[in-house]
Amino acid sequence: MKKSGAPGNALNQNPLPSRRSADAKERFEALIVELSRSDGGDEQAKVRKSIWDEFGTTGCTFISDMANFSSTSRTLGVCHFLMLIQRARDVMAPIIHEHGGLLLKCDADNCYAFFEEPDAAIGASYDINAELFRANEIRDIDERIYMSVGIDYGEVLLVGEEDFYGDPVNTASKLGEDLAGKAETLVTERALNRSTVAVSENAERMIARISDIEISYVRIPMTRSMRGKTD
Repeated sequence: MKKSGAPGNALNQNPLPSRRSADAKERFEALIVELSRSDGGDEQAKVRKSIWDEFGTTGCTFISDMANFSSTSRTLGVCHFLMLIQRARDVMAPIIHEHGGLLLKCDADNCYAFFEEPDAAIGASYDINAELFRANEIRDIDERIYMSVGIDYGEVLLVGEEDFYGDPVNTASKLGEDLAGKAETLVTERALNRSTVAVSENAERMIARISDIEISYVRIPMTRSMRGKTD
């Protein structure tokens, strides 16, 4: 993983023991408490630098959401929905690992993963959806699973193998949870600019606005025919 200092600083090549250790979360939370209680100015800047030096990295955020969460839960009951969540996680976890990603956490029907590069995140999304399509062919309609995924790239605070924070996390969450439809992956332009994945010139390019921030992204339908498509 490529580690960075505070945004805009030169790349830091030091090893990453604190982010990999079991006490990473405890250390991170202690620094945040220290930051909140600092007097500002030089003291606050020093704590911020410590946070970015220990936990800052550059990479790809991947956040997924199961389609039809509310309607499925209300119609068929929470136990049925929890069963589908577990099946989805059983599919996603090994594929994310195979593509070199970290499955940081799952919260209800959302899964949060970190990859070093967008190609790996996009590839994982293709393969997850392909596996879900195969499983859906032998399932009843009310047991079929469809994922919506948001992908972004940039500087984040990666806390061990448990959580991450930063603008790319917020963006991927907005895309995956709010804007992506069933079996769609939305990838930001800044992630695609770093990717070698070929996207059709006719792919739908969109702009979303969150408060005063614009997010430029591309909509990629996750169909059987899209994997490896180059035109």
